[in-house]
Amino acid sequence: MEKDELIEQLIALEWPMFHMVNGADRAGCQENEAMFRAMRGAQFRAWSVQAARCYLEDLRAAREAGRSLVREKYIWMMADTDPEGFAHFKGELTALSGEQERLIAALWGRFLPQTQRLRREFPAVALGGRPLLASEAGPGETSIETYQLGEWKTYSQATLDALLEHTLALEARGVDLVRRIQENSVTAMGFSSLEAAERETAYAMLRQAGGGECASCGCGNC
Repeated sequence: MEKDELIEQLIALEWPMFHMVNGADRAGCQENEAMFRAMRGAQFRAWSVQAARCYLEDLRAAREAGRSLVREKYIWMMADTDPEGFAHFKGELTALSGEQERLIAALWGRFLPQTQRLRREFPAVALGGRPLLASEAGPGETSIETYQLGEWKTYSQATLDALLEHTLALEARGVDLVRRIQENSVTAMGFSSLEAAERETAYAMLRQAGGGECASCGCGNC
């Protein structure tokens, strides 16, 4: 199976699961299929074929069991964002094995410094996103840490293992998986590159703050 076809199948399985997150109390983002496809596709295009295949099996098995991995991701996230709600819904979750916990810790050990590097290089883009750590999140905010760990906790051991192997293989070539995902994300949003997204985001922030100068040339007109 070609990678593009794998990605289409992953999104086709995740989209109806996304609809089960809030039950009848639907959020606006649950109606925006185009944005969902763009952002999930940005992530999956950065993965290896093996990681995508493993996750496809996770989604198929979950569907057969009547489970929504996307709903379970948000329940896991509630352990940080809404402990009382987590206590109510945690019975829907499948307990993690020791090996899954080890792989998740190893992945976060790679993703954290990669994300820190990216945020140092592209601070304006970073400011438009989530806080990095759970300890930095304010009321109503969900950190990258909380979101990422919540998602990984829905992956099987095989998927986690394949994703870690891919992450380490990229690093050996001097490539950060986090950067690849962000590059795909800004491209999906219409930017030509991360550098272009940084320039345009910084300029938009300057204008919003009342500044009049162009962030790239300082002319005040363009």
